[in-house]
Amino acid sequence: MKKVFYLFLSAWFWAGAIAAQGLYFPGGRGLQHLHTAWTLSKGAVTMHASTTSFYKTVLVKSPTQGTQSITFWDVQGALGLYVATSDHLELGFNQLIYQDTHRGGNGYDAPSDLNLRVKLGNYGKIQSRFRMGVLIEGRIPLGKSYNIPLEPYSSGRFEFGVTGLLSYSTDLLIPEAGVNFHLNLGFWNHNDVGKFLTGAPNDRISALDLSRSWVWGLGMVIPASQFDFGLEFFGRSFIVRPPVTAYSREDYIYMTPSVILRISNRLSMSAGLDIRLTQDYDKTQYIQDGTTLPQIHPDMPNYPGWRLRVGTRIYLNKSEPKEVDRPLFTSKDRELEVDEAARKMTLQEQLVRERRETEIAEEELRKIREDRKKMEEMLARLRQILQYGKPLEPEKVTEKEPKEEKEKVTKKNN
Repeated sequence: MKKVFYLFLSAWFWAGAIAAQGLYFPGGRGLQHLHTAWTLSKGAVTMHASTTSFYKTVLVKSPTQGTQSITFWDVQGALGLYVATSDHLELGFNQLIYQDTHRGGNGYDAPSDLNLRVKLGNYGKIQSRFRMGVLIEGRIPLGKSYNIPLEPYSSGRFEFGVTGLLSYSTDLLIPEAGVNFHLNLGFWNHNDVGKFLTGAPNDRISALDLSRSWVWGLGMVIPASQFDFGLEFFGRSFIVRPPVTAYSREDYIYMTPSVILRISNRLSMSAGLDIRLTQDYDKTQYIQDGTTLPQIHPDMPNYPGWRLRVGTRIYLNKSEPKEVDRPLFTSKDRELEVDEAARKMTLQEQLVRERRETEIAEEELRKIREDRKKMEEMLARLRQILQYGKPLEPEKVTEKEPKEEKEKVTKKNN
């Protein structure tokens, strides 16, 4: 039985290493598509592998063979590495290892583009359940193909974007242990001015203005036992659309229900289903004097109506900061439930909680000192009002108080 499990685990991992979707590429402590405002703990390194697939069967008429059914597959794969150099800085590298291009020849790129990102996150008051961050991303075109159908628009040049991050959790100490919510809002620049997209020698249509778009996402995760259940909404809205020779010129909105299985505090697997909520409309112009792209098939959408994704996340040198044995259902005896959870909590999780409790205690002590200082200042002002009928300027107080005290001492001695 163990051999079967490890065989399944290896197959899942290596499948993730050769296929994935290029919408957001979240890593570290991210969701299926959204990025969290949390960063990995200092020094932590994680590796991510993911695979996605979509297929559609259409009918094709042939003058010699009649009507036949053909299935179009769209598969993409990525492998990522993420490292936190401090409590607020996280670096990410995500390589598209495989990308279906639906073009002539081999019909795929291996490898394809490289994505780089810098996340500044985990900002917020220590006693607040909210965390904020910002994500800076760049896409380096290493693949031979660009402007790929069924995928978000790519120009074949270096592209970049900035995304604001906001996260909330009901658990103040370990965010992943509580119900958590996330918001992403960003801007993406395709850097495509003057770019011809078809590759045809007689193509005369290029991008006259920079193609730009808004990217956004909303998501939530509900943790339970060894599973996390998630729901995400995300989309893209063009500010300036790419040229008419571009595939995927349309705005889109997707919904993704997902589930994460934590095998251990170092290894987890995820599965999700992307469901397109926007209509299947097409803004691309096809075959005009050989200057535009050929249409794959009239029944094929520019964005998949659905897409299945699976992934693997491995903490290479540290454990995941989460209680992996939180009960799925609340027991009748709450005290026994708490004792059982505490007994199963790993040493790493205890250290994380103790560190957070210490930070919160130090913050509370600092606030107490500040409040005490303010109270002392208020009492001093009250004494000045009682003695002089009004509060004095600080320099006048320092000059007059010793004199008044000296006169009181002289009268007492006399």
